[in-house]
Amino acid sequence: MYRFRGTLIAFIISTAFTIPIFIAMNTSQTAYESMVALLGSTWPPITPWGFITAIFAHPSYTDYIFDMLTLWMIGPYFETMFGSRNFWLTFMLSGIASTLSPILYYAMGTPVLVGGSSGALFGLIGFIIATPHRGVILANPINIIAIIFLLSPLAFAFGIAYLGHLLGFIVGIIIGYLYIKRRRTQYFLSIS
Repeated sequence: MYRFRGTLIAFIISTAFTIPIFIAMNTSQTAYESMVALLGSTWPPITPWGFITAIFAHPSYTDYIFDMLTLWMIGPYFETMFGSRNFWLTFMLSGIASTLSPILYYAMGTPVLVGGSSGALFGLIGFIIATPHRGVILANPINIIAIIFLLSPLAFAFGIAYLGHLLGFIVGIIIGYLYIKRRRTQYFLSIS
């Protein structure tokens, strides 16, 4: 059975958090900056909820479009193969790890404000790569090039918070590894 309910909910929440940013963007620079600061993640924190809302709030049209396209390319496959529970667990934990990246940027002397689902989506990618289903992603050389670029410091030159991607990716790999390890343990216990 093809599943996409979690993907649809993530899309709806992302759209709901991003529309106010787009409205503010078309109002004034001050309104836009205030809205992004209110919903984004930075260090030190501006709001206590920024580490969660930043997962769904996209600061630009380009970020929103690419993240939502990626969500719809990966999300339904992920939910169908690994279930909605694993989708949300990986998406949220990877997303939160990603929104903590401003701490690292701040430590390096580059304060940033981050927002968007990229880190959460990289978590889903990392999860898939940690499983035997990795060929779905790694069979296409363009995917490999995009992943390497978006996880590298070179991406920062284009305004991309690569550390957020990297943190989400690492968390996704860890969750995927633990998922496979648990499945193998359950399999061996069932045949014993």
